[in-house]
Amino acid sequence: MIPMPETKAIFLKLSSVPLTREKQIPLQEEFSQYGLATNWVIKILLKGHLTKRAQILDAIQDDFSEQFDSRLTYLNDVIRSATAEIARHRKLAMTIRSMRDKTPFFKQGRVIFSQPILKISEKALIMTLADSTRIPIPYDKFSRNQNAEKISAILKGENTKVDAEGIMPTNKRYGRIRLKWNSAGFLIIDIKAKLPI
Repeated sequence: MIPMPETKAIFLKLSSVPLTREKQIPLQEEFSQYGLATNWVIKILLKGHLTKRAQILDAIQDDFSEQFDSRLTYLNDVIRSATAEIARHRKLAMTIRSMRDKTPFFKQGRVIFSQPILKISEKALIMTLADSTRIPIPYDKFSRNQNAEKISAILKGENTKVDAEGIMPTNKRYGRIRLKWNSAGFLIIDIKAKLPI
């Protein structure tokens, strides 16, 4: 049996360049839709006392596809964000009495996506919208130069061949990517990566 190479978890913090108005409009719509979708899922989960992923998918997949987005990856990302927000709220409610009677709420202005919705490249993050439009989000020069070696190491795990089903496999060296909207018109990008030691 071949031993698995040891990996080390690292966090990359990057910023985007100030985005043009043409990029800001669809991105703001995406951020808004993600917040609405996550809060909708939170309400369904709490109302139905749903905890298992199979139950959740059966209960909401069709309605979610009609209202928000038909991509399964998008739905899975929203479910993960919703369940994390519920867990965070319950933990805080144990110590903060005023939160006990309130419903968990996912704040607007951030999204957490996985591949293939968000993909890393050498100079930019590429977001794929529901209509297959691809929006490049270039890193600012300072943060790109600071993280150039780490980005290069992450990209070495990128697959170049499609699998037997004709699907491009995901890069195992990074998972979900968090984007946070800054009112100055740029994004703060957090990437959790696993690199071989």
